[in-house]
Amino acid sequence: KDRIDQPLAAILTLNTVAHTFGAAGVGAQVGVVFGDGYLAVASAVMTFLVLILSEIIPKTLGARYWQNLVPWLPATLNFLILILKPFIMMSDKITEWMGVGASDVDLRSEIKALTNLGRDTDQLDEDERRVIANILDLHEVQIKDIMTPKTVCEYLLADSAVGDILDAMRDTAFSRYPVVDQEEHPHGVVFRAELLDAEPNAKVADLIKPVKIVTDEISAEALLGAFLKEHQHMAMVYDQYGTWLGLVTMEDVLETILGQAIMDETDDIPNMRRFARKRWENRLKYQSGKPQSQASTDAGATGK
Repeated sequence: KDRIDQPLAAILTLNTVAHTFGAAGVGAQVGVVFGDGYLAVASAVMTFLVLILSEIIPKTLGARYWQNLVPWLPATLNFLILILKPFIMMSDKITEWMGVGASDVDLRSEIKALTNLGRDTDQLDEDERRVIANILDLHEVQIKDIMTPKTVCEYLLADSAVGDILDAMRDTAFSRYPVVDQEEHPHGVVFRAELLDAEPNAKVADLIKPVKIVTDEISAEALLGAFLKEHQHMAMVYDQYGTWLGLVTMEDVLETILGQAIMDETDDIPNMRRFARKRWENRLKYQSGKPQSQASTDAGATGK
């Protein structure tokens, strides 16, 4: 199983040799016994028999009874590789000379094709096929495509007093909140339970826990690995210039794998990214309907 190409080369070699010499031998015998006029008929019959007896029937039996064939097949293949070793070595040299290697095989596409086949044959359902395909594509998904934009994020300022934010916090259902300063530099994360237990005059900065900082260009696959390794559930996303863009959580990555939103009884907006885009479009429409001076004033106030 370490060199799967060798048994394949042995099978193909034996198959080709058997077909070639078998056809040549049958043709010669037909010419001797019946004359050259029957060579065309013999070729047609031989082609049909080869197709049925050496292709369709063996492959169908192998696909149907592969579990019964597994115990004795390795020994048979090893013997076949041994007696056909010169041909296999020649095949390896030709393949190496042509520059074809394992890296040229698109295994991801092949696995996806297998999942499609499994779905079509009712071996996999659509949810299983979708999850496998999404896992294979996870390395191509960038954080900026799955994060929650800053415009719809609930966050706290590090110098805020706990008592000043409790009323507003009770209207939300988040378990943790990112903490920034006035310039939106990251400070960490605080947990809702600790805020509720804290003294009203305590500062948010006193309750901060470390939070992971990532750039918007890393992949969801890399982020998932970092979350699992560092036992984190949330990361703050910044661009290359240090501008805070939003938040990404373990739930966002899992939703990417599942291909659907994870909703609980406290969620009232299934897609925060779509909600943020809609809010921005509504803001543009609102400002476009105002006089230029008033629109500029509103835009300036929003950016503060």
